[in-house]
Amino acid sequence: MEKAELFHLFLDNMLDAVAVYEASGEGRPLKFLEANGQMCRYLGHTHEEFLRIQPADVSFECFNINRTVWLDLLESRYLSIEYLYKTKDNRSVPIEIHYHLFQLDERNLVFLTIRDISERKKAEEKQRRLEKDLNLSSRLASVGALTAGVAHEINSPLTSILGFSERLARKCTSEEQHRDIERIHTEALRAAKVIDNLRTFARSYQQEKKLCGLNEIIRKSVELREYELVVQNIVVELELAENLPATLLDFYKIQQVLINMILNAEQAMYQAHGRGRLLIKTQNMGNYIRMIIEDNGPGISPEIAEKVFDPFFTTKEDSRGTGLGLSVCYGIIMEHDGKIQLESKLGQGTRFIIDLPVKNSRISRKKAAEVVVVKVNAKTPAKLPKSLPQNLPD
Repeated sequence: MEKAELFHLFLDNMLDAVAVYEASGEGRPLKFLEANGQMCRYLGHTHEEFLRIQPADVSFECFNINRTVWLDLLESRYLSIEYLYKTKDNRSVPIEIHYHLFQLDERNLVFLTIRDISERKKAEEKQRRLEKDLNLSSRLASVGALTAGVAHEINSPLTSILGFSERLARKCTSEEQHRDIERIHTEALRAAKVIDNLRTFARSYQQEKKLCGLNEIIRKSVELREYELVVQNIVVELELAENLPATLLDFYKIQQVLINMILNAEQAMYQAHGRGRLLIKTQNMGNYIRMIIEDNGPGISPEIAEKVFDPFFTTKEDSRGTGLGLSVCYGIIMEHDGKIQLESKLGQGTRFIIDLPVKNSRISRKKAAEVVVVKVNAKTPAKLPKSLPQNLPD
């Protein structure tokens, strides 16, 4: 086998795309000299066609390097850059381009190789997210310990308020004062729900998966935000599939996801319109359960949508957001082997779609849905009573 045949055999069996071309003194490609099969496939030409075409007729950016890149190449004789290549079917493929410059008979010859680095980028992204998750877990552990302590300290006097208000209500003879005491007791119960929610968020981040019904988690999560939703004129609609199969879930973590989503939606809608509509629906998709959380808020721009799951990214004021909420939600859904995706357009609201696999449960094929529209009138905010009974019992 001659050297030329051996060279072509070597080129055509390379996984990288390879081409050799002659360049002018300013770096402009003048003539293609050689290419392997992979490069021809990139450009959509046969080998014979490639050698006949003019470089100016090729739109592939790797052949049209700018003056700065060319000067760097002249100095170092080697250059490597990354580029996002657009395929014919409109896919974006990350590639790595290597330029080797050498001279032959006073001609500038460029030996160019292109490598598909999609898998490497995926691995780097996975590693980056793992490192962020480890850092996030460490911070959340500290926040969780602090939150648990605060919840405990508040719960102690709150228990006393609940107990004494019940005792006062039983022994109070004045109807007006009885109503005021009942209001104290009702608001203390609401505060107790908040404390219970704090305890939920402060729980250990170890998985505690049990067979759970997603619909029940949704109902309890909405109940925790009921007062705030009513005050902010936000109507919640639940479209929960009947006989949705139970599956292995960490009740408190999925509740955390829901509360984060509800909180973000209500803040966005209230700031934009002073009111809003929040739809939460479930669907039996066979081997997985789908949950959709949709609002009619201002929507999210594509630039922000790309970053919403990044830890510590927030568009809220420093005092209102930490940027942890959605990144934690993403991590929780991944822990459940699920998927979460965002659909949003400016001015058209936002929709989160969460898919959770059905595990260790019989799949229900019934997909009928019931619509429960929650419309609760806002109550008068609680006020302290003007007067308490003068003859309180010991």
